[in-house]
Amino acid sequence: MASGVYLTFDGLVRPRVSRLPRERARAAREFLVRAGLRDVTLRDFVLFSVVSGLLAGGVAQLALGWIAVSVLGGLIGLLGPYAYYIRRHDQRRSAIQEALIEAIEQLRDAIRTGLSVQDALGGLARTGPEVLRGEFGTLSRDARLLGFEEALVAMRDRLADPVFDVVACALSINDRLGGRLVSQVLDRLAESTRAQLRVEQEVRAHQGRTVLSARIVAAAPLVALIGLRATNPRYLDIFSSVVGQAVLIGCAGSVALGYAAMLYLTRLPGQRRVLVR
Repeated sequence: MASGVYLTFDGLVRPRVSRLPRERARAAREFLVRAGLRDVTLRDFVLFSVVSGLLAGGVAQLALGWIAVSVLGGLIGLLGPYAYYIRRHDQRRSAIQEALIEAIEQLRDAIRTGLSVQDALGGLARTGPEVLRGEFGTLSRDARLLGFEEALVAMRDRLADPVFDVVACALSINDRLGGRLVSQVLDRLAESTRAQLRVEQEVRAHQGRTVLSARIVAAAPLVALIGLRATNPRYLDIFSSVVGQAVLIGCAGSVALGYAAMLYLTRLPGQRRVLVR
C-alpha cells in the first residue's frame, strides 16, 4: 500500500518529460553515426537485429532443444548487434575526440601564424589527423560550394560529437563577428578535452576488470549447461518439462539482471551534445 501511494504521488507531481518520436529517431540516428554506421538506416539496423535474433534462436534450438532457452537465445541475438555497436560507439568516440584534440591544436597554431580560419581548416585536410582528413576535406569543399557556416553544420551532423559541436559554434561565431580570441578558445577547449579524456581512460581501465568479471560470471552457467547437455543429455531431462522450463527462465532472468546491474554500477557518464538545432 505504501508503494502504491508513493508511486501515485510521484506520478502526479513529477514533471512529465516526453520525447517526441522525431527526437528519438534523431537520437538513434546519431548513435548509428557515432558507431560508424553512417550509411545504415535505422530500419536496416532493426532488420539486421531481428535476423540475428532468429538465427541465434534457431541455433539454440538445434543445440539444446528447449523452447525457453531458444527464446532467450533469440533475445540475446536480437540485442547482440546493439551491444556490439555500443562498444564500438565508445571506442570510435574516444578515437575521434583524440584526433579532434590534435586537430584543434594544429588549427590554433595555424591561426596564430596569421592564416585565416578557412585556410587553416583546408590545411588540416592535408596534414591533420588521419582519422579526420577526409572530414576536413569535405568541409573545405562544402565551404566553397555552400558557405562556411553550412559546411560546419554538415560536418557537425556527420561527426555527432559534443567536442566538435563547441568547435563549430566558436568558428561560426568568429566567422560572423570576427575577433582575435578564437585561438585562445581553441587552446582552452583542447586542454579541457585532453584532461577529460585522460580521466576517462583511467576510469575505463579500472572498469574493464569489473566488466570482464561480470561476463565470466554470466557465461559460466551457460557453458556448464551446454557441457552437461552435450555429455549427458538424460541428466538434464528434468528441464524438458514445463516446470523445468520455468526454472530455466527464472535462472536466466536472474543472471541477466545481475549482469545488467554490474554494468549499470560501472557505467561511465556520457557526454551530451550541445548547441544542436
